Parts: sequence; C-alpha cells; structure tokens
Amino acid sequence: MTAFELIEELESKPPRPLYFLWGEESFIRAEMIRRLTDLLTTPDNRDFNLENFDAKTDPLQTWLGAARTISFLGDQKLVVVRNLEELYRNEENSPSDADIKQLLKYAANPIPETCLVMTAAKADRKRKLFKALTKVDGAGECVAPKDPVLINWLKDRAQAEGYSLTRDAAQMMLDRVGAKPGLLSGELAKVLTYSGKTKSIKAGQVAEVVGDAKPEKRFALANALKTKNTEQAIAILRGHLHRGEEPLKVLGSITWQYRMIWEVKHYQSKKLPRHQIAERMGAAPFAVEQAMQYTKNFSVEDLRKGMHSLFQADRELKTTGKSGEGILESLILKLCSAGH
Repeated sequence: MTAFELIEELESKPPRPLYFLWGEESFIRAEMIRRLTDLLTTPDNRDFNLENFDAKTDPLQTWLGAARTISFLGDQKLVVVRNLEELYRNEENSPSDADIKQLLKYAANPIPETCLVMTAAKADRKRKLFKALTKVDGAGECVAPKDPVLINWLKDRAQAEGYSLTRDAAQMMLDRVGAKPGLLSGELAKVLTYSGKTKSIKAGQVAEVVGDAKPEKRFALANALKTKNTEQAIAILRGHLHRGEEPLKVLGSITWQYRMIWEVKHYQSKKLPRHQIAERMGAAPFAVEQAMQYTKNFSVEDLRKGMHSLFQADRELKTTGKSGEGILESLILKLCSAGH
C-alpha cells in the first residue's frame, strides 16, 4: 500500500500498531501523523500518550523502549520517530547489529497498546533495516496518488470544511498545481478563504486564485512544437499570453529549445553518447536526454528554417507595431508545418 492509501484506511479501520512511511512527499507523512494524533490522543492526555523522537539525535534503544512501554492511562499511545534515514548518517554513532535486530523483532510483532510511526525521506533498501521495514504491515511509500484520486481528495477536503467543490474546479487546481498534495492543500485553503460565504466553488473561482505552478507547464509550448502539434501549441501560447507573459519571453523559451535540439542533433550525427554530448554543450544531462527524444522529428533543414523564422519573429516583435500574439501564432504555424 501507499502511505496515501494508509491514510484513507483510517476512515474505516482502527490504526495499525506500526507504520513505516518513507518518500519525498513530506506532506503525506505529516498528514498521517496528524490524523493518528487526532484519533489516538486528546488535548487532555496528549502529554502522556504522545511521544516524539528524532532518529538523528535520539538513540534507537530510547524510542524503541518507549514503544514497548504501555501507557499507564490504558489507551493506545502514539510514538513518532522521524528521520529514520539519519540512523546511518554518522557511521560512528550508527546503531549496532543487535539494536537493528531488536527493532526488526519488534516490527514483526508490535504490541497493540502502542502505535509506532517511523518516517524517512528516503529508504535505502541496500540496508537490511530498510529492506525489512518496507515489507512490514503498515509500510507505505509517500508518493502522490493518480489524478482521479486527488480530485476526489480535494472534493472531500472542501466538503469537510462545509464547501462543495465541483469536479471541474478540482481538475483546474490539479492542472495548475500538479499532483502535489501539500501545494494542493494550501491552494485549496486560499480558494475557500476567497469564496467566503459562497459555499459552491466552481472553476471560475479557482482561476481567480490559483496560479499556474506546474514546472512542466512552462515548457509545454516548446514540447507541443517538438511534436508539431499546431492546435495544442496555439492553445498553450494563448494561455501564456492571456496570463500576462511577455511575447519576447515566450519566444526566448522556444528559441532556447530549438537551439538545444539542433546542437544535440549535430553531436548525435557524430555518434557521441549522451554524457559526452552534455559535456560538449555544457548542458545538464537531463536536458540533453529530453532533446534527444525529439531530434528525429526534425531534419537539419527543418531546424535551419525554424531558426530563421525565430530570428524573423524576434525582429518583428522588437521593431514593428504588430500584435505579439499574431506574430507568435504565425511563427507556430511555420514551425509546425516544417517538413510536412
């Protein structure tokens, strides 16, 4: 199961006696701990039934001992251990084999009177400890779920606050922010505050509050041009311009991408491997790898004509009074028709 699924499980089942949550989505880890804290403790008993530890500074035996100790109040207590990946950061203070053996023995048969939650930003499965913990009942990787799940999650969070979020509104939030639960939660809070007494939230309200934060959106236009998808490229261009982006800035992004493809194609013709191409160009390997996916879509002549069209558009934007949108749309038609 994923950590997100483990959170959803709490809606219908009691907490498990042990969880191991790992992965880069820190919001999901924090959300799980928050939910368990609300379920297992109250403001009155929290001082006794909630213990927090940091694996970077607290010895393993200390927090494992806390997990083994039954709450004198008789309730199931919550023991949270963060940053488990820090156990091995300092080899001199890393846990002994005997300590690891004791922890794994406990993980295989945790006591029901305690809910032990261990978290880590990363889990190196080369380590015996993490290899075992990622397989225990209650282990879940903190990764963002698929879009349909996040849409329902947003709708449920809005409903819990007394608001009705339409599916189109949730989809727009996802399109603009991306599959990032932490950011989505923050943007939803902004939308709810903005809506005030208007309890039904539609896409229009979302559009007024939520900006386009997805990194890949900034390159969507260039990617549409790489695949020569005219309709998509023009739609994305209009979106950029209607959000207030400068035509010259948009043109600069397209020009950079074309230069990248042309240079990569040149070095590919010399049979150089990806890492050598990156070294020759002084570019990031991932950028070279991305460009390599599209070089087959363009002949050298296509790229030569494309660069000429880009320079012409740059000159028109700087020296004529023509509409920037019109100049860039004409450019897109030329670039997408090249080679057809």
